[in-house]
Amino acid sequence: MAGYSKDSERQNQALRSILEGGTPEKRIFVSMMDKKEEVKGDRKSHLTDIMAEARVPWFCPECDKVMKRKLDDKMWRLFGHCFDCQVIMENKLRITGEYDDWAKKKVLLNQRSFVEEQLQNVDEWKNQGDITFYNQINPDGHSVEKEKWDINKEKIIEQADEAIGHFKELLEKIDLELSQIETKEN
Repeated sequence: MAGYSKDSERQNQALRSILEGGTPEKRIFVSMMDKKEEVKGDRKSHLTDIMAEARVPWFCPECDKVMKRKLDDKMWRLFGHCFDCQVIMENKLRITGEYDDWAKKKVLLNQRSFVEEQLQNVDEWKNQGDITFYNQINPDGHSVEKEKWDINKEKIIEQADEAIGHFKELLEKIDLELSQIETKEN
């Protein structure tokens, strides 16, 4: 009996009794609500805010234009507004004669970031221990050969200190140029 259910049989009996002039049986529906889980509004994951920061918004926060071009994505990630707003901002800087300083400051900040990263890499290199490699010698995946390279710790420390000295000189030069640009701005 395809399509048979108690509910459809009950509905058919109720229709028969109505057609014959009778009254169908009375039914009471009771709904229950769990008091523990009373959620108003949308549920929000802990990652929602993090993903909102990473996502490019639909509209520019400054001019409310739709941000749908690739250039808008790039400018959003770099400056926090659309490409049109960036063009307007750079145009104003060029009119006032501040564009060259602004561009040079951006380049110097990028250089400073690179030099700081190199300082960190040299420091890690300076503090590393002996180098060990594990080479698979058979295709079975179980045979491994351990190869250990001894390093001349004194030579590495000497070279690292020399490199750190050069990088610190570069940082001082960059900081000096940045301070000169900042005094021009004020």
